[in-house]
Amino acid sequence: MNPAISITLLLLSATVVKSWGSLEGQTEEEEDSSSQLNHDMRERAAHHTEKDEAFPGSCTACKSIVSKVKKHLGKENTKAKIQGLLAKACNGLRPRFIRSICEKLVRKYQDKLINVIADKGTPESICIRLSLCKSRGQ
Repeated sequence: MNPAISITLLLLSATVVKSWGSLEGQTEEEEDSSSQLNHDMRERAAHHTEKDEAFPGSCTACKSIVSKVKKHLGKENTKAKIQGLLAKACNGLRPRFIRSICEKLVRKYQDKLINVIADKGTPESICIRLSLCKSRGQ
């Protein structure tokens, strides 16, 4: 076997083992959210054709972030609380590339996210307003 392939497989195996180890501390809901986002991101990367997205995976990441923030927001939808929740929204996401997409999106769209989340709406409608997702009719 080619040495480069062997090293790649070894690194991939180590990453998988490390990810499984870090999942032990997650709640069942966080696991579901992380695994769903992971699945969606891989599917989008394999079939990426949407040119209107800000960057690959931005729609899925946006909907995940907004859902997570809205879930913890409750009735107190102040901009300060939203900002604090956005700062924590990417914590615990695995693998690392998903977390980096999430962090990039939060950094780039933080002010807009704060304003539209405060205005209410579904995660999908919010992400469409930010042009991170295409509307279903397009």
